[in-house]
Amino acid sequence: MNLLRIIQSLPLLLAAIFAPACSFAQEPAGERPLAAQVKDWQALLDRYEKTLAKGDLDDDRLVEIRAELGSLRLDARAAADQARPLAQAIRDELAALGPPPGEGEPPEAPGIAAKRKAISERLANMEGSLKEAELVITRADGLAERLQSLRRTRFTERVLTRGPSPLFPSVWRKAFQEIREAAAAQRQDFEDWLARDSTAAKIDLMRWQLPLAVLVAVLIAWPLRLWFIRRFGYVEVTTEPSYGQRLRTALVTGIIRTLIPSAAVLAIYLGFTAGGLLSDSVRYVVQPLATMLVVFFFVVACCRAALAPGEPLWRLISLGDDSARVIAHIVTAMTAVFAIDAVVNAWGKRFEWSVELMALHNFVTGLSIALLLLIILRRRIWESEVGTTRWLGLRYTLTLLVYAIPIAALPGYVVLSRLLAIQLVLSIGLYVLVTVLGKIGDEFVSHMLSERAVVGRHLRSNLDISPDGIDALSFWLTGLARLCIGLTGILALMVLWGAGGSDLSAWLYEVVFGFKIGNITVSLADLAFGLLLFAGMLILTRFVQRTLEHRILPRTRIDPGLQHSIRTAVGYLGFTLALIMLISAAGFDLSQLTIIAGALSVGIGLGFQNVVNNFVSGLILLAERPIKVGDWIMVGDVQGYVKKISVRATEVLTFDRASVFIPNSELIAHPVTNRTYADKVGRIVIPVSFSYGTDARKVCEVLMQVAKSHPKVLRQSGPFVFFKEFGPSSLNFEVIAFVADVDTMKSVTSELCIEIDAACRLEGLTMPYPQRDVHLDIDQEQLSRLLAGLSAPQLRPAAPGVLPSDTA
Repeated sequence: MNLLRIIQSLPLLLAAIFAPACSFAQEPAGERPLAAQVKDWQALLDRYEKTLAKGDLDDDRLVEIRAELGSLRLDARAAADQARPLAQAIRDELAALGPPPGEGEPPEAPGIAAKRKAISERLANMEGSLKEAELVITRADGLAERLQSLRRTRFTERVLTRGPSPLFPSVWRKAFQEIREAAAAQRQDFEDWLARDSTAAKIDLMRWQLPLAVLVAVLIAWPLRLWFIRRFGYVEVTTEPSYGQRLRTALVTGIIRTLIPSAAVLAIYLGFTAGGLLSDSVRYVVQPLATMLVVFFFVVACCRAALAPGEPLWRLISLGDDSARVIAHIVTAMTAVFAIDAVVNAWGKRFEWSVELMALHNFVTGLSIALLLLIILRRRIWESEVGTTRWLGLRYTLTLLVYAIPIAALPGYVVLSRLLAIQLVLSIGLYVLVTVLGKIGDEFVSHMLSERAVVGRHLRSNLDISPDGIDALSFWLTGLARLCIGLTGILALMVLWGAGGSDLSAWLYEVVFGFKIGNITVSLADLAFGLLLFAGMLILTRFVQRTLEHRILPRTRIDPGLQHSIRTAVGYLGFTLALIMLISAAGFDLSQLTIIAGALSVGIGLGFQNVVNNFVSGLILLAERPIKVGDWIMVGDVQGYVKKISVRATEVLTFDRASVFIPNSELIAHPVTNRTYADKVGRIVIPVSFSYGTDARKVCEVLMQVAKSHPKVLRQSGPFVFFKEFGPSSLNFEVIAFVADVDTMKSVTSELCIEIDAACRLEGLTMPYPQRDVHLDIDQEQLSRLLAGLSAPQLRPAAPGVLPSDTA
């Protein structure tokens, strides 16, 4: 029943999300005015109030009225949302006429006055209808709350009502007697059905057709199943498979193991049904049995595929072989218990079994579930490979809840015991399902963004997204997928524990399409739409930048620095447009934002003045372009190439391959030396010294010949050789040359020095060492003693600090 409740609520949840959006997208022709709809809603609410006043409604009628109230509330909210733009349009028409003339002013034209009156009446009627629609929503909320309170009261009474205890022997005697009578009656119906001539004829007709069809299906499906398992199942691998490989293998093997037995059961059931072999009484018995068999095959196959008993490399959960095998058996038994419970409940409703028999059935079901849960909660299953117990507090809590199942059933609270057992197991199953779906979402996002997928290749090639950007995008998309799956799981858990689908639909409509926080209306749908526009505009901007950078700008004669400036300006423009689209689509009032920005302008100016200064300086750098990407600049002690000009700072890559970030304001306010601003021509200065007596003219000829012979030295601007000066111990010359690319200065300087050294050696030109004259300030007696001491033989080592002459 809980699964059916979840499945039945899904259309309501989807309708709450998508139906209003469709109504906004296309308004049906000939729609009734809001005033007429409000009258119908008021009449319907009056009828509901009279029905509730009688107080003799059963649970099914309460659920039906609650669903109708939810639909009414959704219709009223959608109609009011559609009418608000119309009311605003009427206000705009009235504002276009201007204010009415005041006292002492000439009256306005009769036509304008008539139009003003008609528009004012329309506006008053529309605003009145909107207020009545809000009143309808408030009344519907009040009635829904009354219904919900009544349902909670009845549910509490039903759960806490004490019934016949399974400890009484009379309950067991009456239950077994009723089972024998039901079995005898069913056997008699079956015999009567077989005794009919039409049944015998149909059985003779299908005696060979149905077994032959089943045999052919098995002969076709069994080899296909084996091929799928060999192709996509537990194949032999040389390395440990990744989690994605294990997950895909588990999904494939689970589906394959489910399809064939389920298809066989459905084929047999549909064959008997199409052949008219099942009477109404037999169909009521066989139909739930066939349905539960399909569910049993699916759950068992998926469980064994995930736990992979005997295949530890392909296991999705970090468990040992024994634990995985025990859990697989427990899940199989648990699924069987649930299937039998569903079939027995369906038979009990069909044949109107007694309270004692249903109480005994609920007791046996709850006791079986409790025993299975106690087995799965044993310590050794919850221990990791290193011996530590995982989730100790959760295990103790679940153990207490499991013990409460039979304890509540023994004194007669069988309904409470069954509810606790069923809901506990279904909640655990829902948690496992949400976890698996989260893993599937992670693997799907990872696969779509990988280099093997079309989307991943497109993002890397066309949008030029770096690996770090791919990782960030994967993180956010994975988080978004997990958030959506988690919210869906929470909604399903609320439905599982008794929340109505209409309640969730109304709540979702409020959350998605607008709820108020003070005077501000927040709409998640508008916000999501704005975020999609924002992301789409950013992607389009990135694509345009990529196209400009690789296809358009390289074919022009624009220098690389200006190309970078154009690309950066396009990025700023696209981001600004995307931000404006986000604000507009999200429904934020720009006038209110302007007021808030004006109130905070002083604080923002004081706190962010450096940021604003750097931002404006960055715009000036991009506009005036005193420096460009690739320029060789010197700022204070920092020297290197401009790598990137961003909003706040400029990145300079030094010759040591270190990145230095200089605030843009520093580049505007302080001197900057740009070695490559106008062109990339660089000047080389090499000082060379020769000994006195060397022929200066010959030196100039040799140096000029070496400079002119180098292929990278420019001929238009030199080279030059200058006799600079007479130095203290040498004749000093300078070789000045120019190169086309400043980046080659170091290498050309080194090559010129090598050639100059070789040419000087060849021509016999000597380069002197520095000459120094040393004067000793000592008298003649000290000099004589020093010479005598140096010439005397050393008989023993002298003491430190004592002259040899002193020790002689």
